[in-house]
Amino acid sequence: MPVRLLRSLHLVGLDALDPVVLAALADERPLLLIGPHGTAKSELLNRLAAGLALSHRHYNASLISFDDLLGYPVPEPAADAVRYLRTPGDLWDAESVFLDEISRCRPETQNKLFSVVHEKRVQGLALPRLRYRWAAMNPPLTPDSDPDEAYAGSLPLDPALADRFAYVVELPTLLDLPPNDRLALIGEGGTPPATLPDLAALVAEARRHLAATPAAERAWAARYVAELVGPLAEARLPISGRRAVLLAGMVVAVHAAATVLGHAPALADSALQALRHGLPQRAQGRGIEAAKLAAIHRHAVQAAGEPEDGPWRRIHALADPVARVAEALRWFGRGVERVELSNLVTEAFAGLTVPQRYLFARHVLPRAAALDCLNVPAYELLAEPIGKLIDTCEQPERTVGMLSARVQAWTAFSARVEELAGRGEVDPQLGNLLLTLFLVEQERFDVDGLVALDRQWAALFAADAAAREAA
Repeated sequence: MPVRLLRSLHLVGLDALDPVVLAALADERPLLLIGPHGTAKSELLNRLAAGLALSHRHYNASLISFDDLLGYPVPEPAADAVRYLRTPGDLWDAESVFLDEISRCRPETQNKLFSVVHEKRVQGLALPRLRYRWAAMNPPLTPDSDPDEAYAGSLPLDPALADRFAYVVELPTLLDLPPNDRLALIGEGGTPPATLPDLAALVAEARRHLAATPAAERAWAARYVAELVGPLAEARLPISGRRAVLLAGMVVAVHAAATVLGHAPALADSALQALRHGLPQRAQGRGIEAAKLAAIHRHAVQAAGEPEDGPWRRIHALADPVARVAEALRWFGRGVERVELSNLVTEAFAGLTVPQRYLFARHVLPRAAALDCLNVPAYELLAEPIGKLIDTCEQPERTVGMLSARVQAWTAFSARVEELAGRGEVDPQLGNLLLTLFLVEQERFDVDGLVALDRQWAALFAADAAAREAA
């Protein structure tokens, strides 16, 4: 069962961000949250700090002065130096700093905060205890902003400052949340947990996993990011050399975090998640089309070569064509696309007997329809046996002529189906399917063998659905 990091802090609807947040905690790279007011940006960061028992500072960047960060300067003429009178809120002993409303501070203040975010320094002075640099902002005002929803005081970050944040994460609005999470949030009011979870142990485990990342995975991440450079530039999302290094590190960090959380991801899936939350243009108000980013990702994965735990290596490792379809359904939209999945379905269907085709359609068609993942020819293949099954069920009665030998077979067949149905091994749909095979297709088959195969395939495709849900 996957660990729900943010849900353990009573932050609902943010499960998809768990690996990214844990990765940022494990590798201690700067994290920027972007979202409208009321999306729990401050709550998320402050609860993380509390869960890790950090010496934490929370500043409003739009109001900050450097006396707040350093204390009050006192000249010492004898030593030709400046001494700072400490305050309870200064940065000297801080382990984490949260710069709220960073997009609302003046450019000169942004420039001074630059060294805090990038170098863990302020006014050239090192902050030896500082580990985490976090910030939050509303979506910045741009010429394309909706006048009715725009934040007039939130300005795009300076490109150099935006580039210093490794993780640039957009938070969902209330409308974006699934209905159950929306209801839970409204009902519970986002109250903090009475007892904080042991985040330190989880972060330490993610850090150990990250340190043990195989060289082959790091090499693949580097090749993957190298293949992103050209397509991102063509999409007007160019990345700097620094960003490329950050992205490669984020791929393995997100992968380590997702693994520790129990998501069992493919490395390519972790790469896509790192890419989605690793582009600085979001802090400058640039909209990034999800479909275009997914296409760029697919190109980079193909060009970099399939990673060892990639979906196609897993699919091709299976000898059974039906098992390949089940595995491919798990990865649809995450390395396996419509045409590729349709080809697998067609190949599996062609190698099956007529009774097996009915069972195959019974299990694959509902999953395919739910995911909308096949092309028209593949749907037509699966619909043909189901169509005959529906026709059989719609007829209130049916007259069939049989030879005496067939009558004996019918008697044995119907008695066995009735017996299995009585034991709960044959549901109504499967019973009608068997009836259609016998009467319409006039197939000869082993009832018990087909029922056992149906049970096997039901488990196979149920496992696919469970794996997709967990991912």
